[in-house]
Amino acid sequence: MSKSFQLSLGMGGPTLLMHDGDACSGIQGYAIQTLEECVFSQLDLDMTPTITTEEHYIISAVTNASNEFTLPAAAINKLSVGDRVLLNWGGVDLPQGTVQESGVNRPTEFKDKTIYFIQAIDTASNEVKLEESLGAGAITIDDDGTLNGKDSWIAKVSDQDFSYGTFTRNAASNDRTHEISGNVDGNIFKTSEDSGLQVNMFDTTGASDVTIPTGMTVYLPVTDITLTTGACIVYTKK
Repeated sequence: MSKSFQLSLGMGGPTLLMHDGDACSGIQGYAIQTLEECVFSQLDLDMTPTITTEEHYIISAVTNASNEFTLPAAAINKLSVGDRVLLNWGGVDLPQGTVQESGVNRPTEFKDKTIYFIQAIDTASNEVKLEESLGAGAITIDDDGTLNGKDSWIAKVSDQDFSYGTFTRNAASNDRTHEISGNVDGNIFKTSEDSGLQVNMFDTTGASDVTIPTGMTVYLPVTDITLTTGACIVYTKK
């Protein structure tokens, strides 16, 4: 990949050469290339969802009495019941409430940077109610949380028509893959023969470390790394 092509993708930042005991934090990494087998005691990823949204509408108030979020009048004219919206809260205390499941109230806490649905719109007071899924019913707000000015907003998720394409794998009898090992708790298959065994190779909160064999290049949005043993190159975005 040429330097100009890297820059066009927003990459081309500092390249880190890491060895036994090295650590880094707060980076915008996108790939790790192992020169030796690497064992990581920390391998944190940027889990911020990549979601395309339209205009952001700042939330000016939360009212638990009516379970509603107050938005600018202009937003009310552009939103409809059933719209998918991204809720961004800005890193402060989120509202808490309950939802109905099979006639039973279940406590819930709104989650930052998460998609909800517009359940109802009050055009007279410029307020909306949110639900976790279509038809689930409005979330009952018990605690208003704390607003964070312009960083607390709702934005309509843009409709996108796209295709992931198709992929056909020739599973020959001698077809094997390298193994990246980690904690057994997740959705990523270890090898072509371990169809029943799934691992979350990026979860380093438990006793297990993440191990990446020699000579592999793994594309991951890494932010914080602690390398116990081995040597690797970490490529970062500009």
